[in-house]
Amino acid sequence: MIRSLFAAATLTLLASGSALAAETLNFTMKASMPSLRDAKMKDSFTVGLNDAKVDTTLKITCQGAQGGLISGTNESCAVTGNGALINPANGQKLQRTQYAGGWVVKSDGFTDGAQLSVNYLALGKVAASNGRFAGSMMLKPENPSTTASLLRDSILKKIKTSESGLIDERVDTVQFNNFTVPSAGLPSDKGCVWNGDMVYSYQTESWFMDIKAKCSGKEFALKGNMPFTETPNVGNQHQYDLTLTLPGAEEGSDDALFAQPTGDADLFAAADGISGQIIMKESAYVDVEVDGQMDKVASEIDASGTLTGQNVPLEAVRSLGTIIGIMSRTFFGA
Repeated sequence: MIRSLFAAATLTLLASGSALAAETLNFTMKASMPSLRDAKMKDSFTVGLNDAKVDTTLKITCQGAQGGLISGTNESCAVTGNGALINPANGQKLQRTQYAGGWVVKSDGFTDGAQLSVNYLALGKVAASNGRFAGSMMLKPENPSTTASLLRDSILKKIKTSESGLIDERVDTVQFNNFTVPSAGLPSDKGCVWNGDMVYSYQTESWFMDIKAKCSGKEFALKGNMPFTETPNVGNQHQYDLTLTLPGAEEGSDDALFAQPTGDADLFAAADGISGQIIMKESAYVDVEVDGQMDKVASEIDASGTLTGQNVPLEAVRSLGTIIGIMSRTFFGA
C-alpha cells in the first residue's frame, strides 16, 4: 500500500514537473578589441543566445576602449541582430526579430535603454509590430545610488574581514532602473523589467549581484555572484561561474552574495535561481592601464557556456542572457 502510494505520488510529481524543470540558455560570444592597441579602432562582440524556443544573434560594435570595465566618460555601442523562433513541430527556424539602435553611456553614467529597439516580423497569424527596450542603467557613476553604495560597502566589509594586507577598494557599479528587455518574439513572452545593482570588485575579481526581474507580472529576487577566475590547468583561459539564488531561509542576509560556486552544473541546478558557467578562450594579450594600474588583458576572446534557471522561467534566463550580451563591453571588455 505504501509502495503504491509512493508510486502514485511519483507519477503525480512527474506529471506536474514542469514547474520544477530547469530552463537552459546557450550563450556564445566572440570579441575582437583592436582598440586596446589603437584607440581609433572599434571593438566588436558577436553574441549568440539559443534555447529551446528562440535563436538570436546580436552584433555589438563599440567605440574605442577608455580603460576599465566600465568607462566614466561618454562611450557608445551600436546593437544590430536578428532572432528566429523554433517551430516545436519540426525544429525549423522562422525569422521573427530584428534589433537596431544601441546605447550611450553619458559622462555621469546614465544610459537610456529606449535607444535600442526591436522589430517583430509577421509570422503565422501574428501580425508585425515594434517594441523597444526601456528604463535606464547607471554604469560606474561618480556618485553611486544609495543601494549601490550599500552593496559596495557590504562587499568591502566582507573582504576586509576575510583578507589581510592592502585591500584594492576599486569597484565598478551597474544599477538597473526599470530596465526593460522586451519580448524575444513569442506572444507568451511579455519581456522582463530589471531593478537592482551589480558591483564588480577588483580585489576579488568578481561580480556581486542583488537584482530583481519582473516577468509576466511575477517578480524574482536574485542575489549572488559571478567570479572571474583562471580555468584550472588550462592556459590562456578564464571563466565566469554564476550563482544567483532566490530568497530562502537566509532571506534578508547578505550570505547569498558570497556563496561559493560549486562548478558542477548538477549541483547548481539543485538551488532555485539562475546559475551557469561561461568559458573564455583568450588570445592576443595587450598591456593596458585599468583605473590607474597596468594589467594584461586579451584582445580576442571566444566564449561559450550556459545559463540555467531552476524554478525561474526561461523568459527571465533569456532576458538576463540578453543583458550580458548587449553589455559585452562591460562583462568581457577592457
